[in-house]
Amino acid sequence: MTIGKFKNFWQWVALILFGITLSVAITINSTWLYQLNIQDGKLLHLANITLKQMMLNYHQLLAYLNYPWVTELKMSDFKDSVDGLHHFRDVKHLFLANYVILIVSAWPAWRLVRSLHQREQQWRLIRPMQIILAVIIFLVAMMLMNFQAFFIKFHEILFRNNDWEFYPAQDPIINVLPENFFAQAFLLFFILVVIYFIALYWDGKRYFKKDKVK
Repeated sequence: MTIGKFKNFWQWVALILFGITLSVAITINSTWLYQLNIQDGKLLHLANITLKQMMLNYHQLLAYLNYPWVTELKMSDFKDSVDGLHHFRDVKHLFLANYVILIVSAWPAWRLVRSLHQREQQWRLIRPMQIILAVIIFLVAMMLMNFQAFFIKFHEILFRNNDWEFYPAQDPIINVLPENFFAQAFLLFFILVVIYFIALYWDGKRYFKKDKVK
């Protein structure tokens, strides 16, 4: 593989990773989605706290997961077991890795799209985006058929331990982190990814149509 082809390959990888990590970043910081899930108060009753208190705890959790300088998880109304804290630390590492990949991939992804426009080769976006969208549709179908199995497999792939299996007696935070919330978060992520890749696909398609008219 020549240097030019090697560089081009990694630009394509960056283009894909940028869309995925950007969608992840938006999803994990969509606090409105969590608030919608606890708005009715049923889950709050289990924890015996108000909506305002719960959102404070949720923001404290997100601060720990999002910021490198927050090195200790402290929530006002919840205490975690050793295993629970270990799992949240693993999640924090994934969050930070996602941000690093997002930042690193942004420049080469932009360079690739810009170079395709300059050379009037946007049509090269069509086939890769078709394949990626097909894969996403398959994953969404698997998730919708059995979210619980999908969620378990997701954790088995990302984590090399069972610390993600929370028990209410040891980690009461799980009482206010319903499965529906995670299902909706995954759905939001997939919607954002689809929007990103459809935008790239139509960018290539638009040029392809212009080229055919010429």
